[in-house]
Parts: sequence; structure tokens; C-alpha cells
Amino acid sequence: MVSYRLVIGIIVGVVFSFFTVFFFNMHSIFEVIRTTAESDFLKLVTLLIGANFKFDIISFFTGTPSFADFFASQLLAMIFIGFLSGSISKGLRRGLIASALVIVVNLLIWMLLSVIGGEDLMALFQGPQLVSTIGGILTAIIGALLGGLLGGLISGPYEEVY
Repeated sequence: MVSYRLVIGIIVGVVFSFFTVFFFNMHSIFEVIRTTAESDFLKLVTLLIGANFKFDIISFFTGTPSFADFFASQLLAMIFIGFLSGSISKGLRRGLIASALVIVVNLLIWMLLSVIGGEDLMALFQGPQLVSTIGGILTAIIGALLGGLLGGLISGPYEEVY
């Protein structure tokens, strides 16, 4: 039987993923919203979801990392989304499942809306953009799983009802 807490945690995580990078990085995202909102709404939604996958952890560690740069808004947003969905789902295992499913759903929505919106999605997975795209997806997965782990751990064990 499917847990209603798990489903609600996934839905809340997906809904908040549209706005969380905006919460942590208002000044740059606000300019994108202002310039894009009047021309194409679908592109605006694609940019808001795609902003979750912008921080590249691979090039961060291959370059010269600094402690302050590690706390990028995208990583903090993914940790927050994972924490929120994990704490709503309640339980360590359910928190990890909810946060992983939120990332998978976000990635699928981002790819689908990019194709519908007419963006060149294949350019992100070729040549020099491949490492930064994979690094962004890896960062989102790590951040959400860490947040889901913390949220599920803090909320306590799930009560099984028979």
C-alpha cells in the first residue's frame, strides 16, 4: 500500500523545486524572471527548474575550491527540497525514497519542458557541456539525498498502521 505521506512529500518537493533556487539567490533569478516572463512562460518554467542543476560539483573539486563557494544556492536549495520531502514522508527509508523521486521527477520535467520549449537539450550532453551537466545533476542528487536523509532522520520512524 502506498503511503499518503510519501506521495505528499514527493508532490511538495516537486512544487517547491520550482521556487527554491529563487529563495536562495533572488537577485540573479529575479532578472531572469523579469526578462523572460513577458515573452515565453514555458521558457521561464524551464529556467526555474533548470536552475536547480547549475552548480557543478565536478569542476568545483577539479578547480581551486574555496569553502564559501561550496555553499552555492543550488546545493542549498536541493538540500532544502530533500529535507522538506524527507520530513513530510517521515522515516529514514521513506525520506531517501521521496528525495530521490523528487530529483528524478524534476529531471524528467526539466528535460520534457526543454524539448517542448524548443531548447537545444542535446547541446548540454555533448562536448564541453557534458561534464558540467553531469556535475549539476550529481550535485542535485547528492544534495537532495543528504536533505532527505536528514529530514527522515529528524522526523522519526514511520508508524505502520495495520
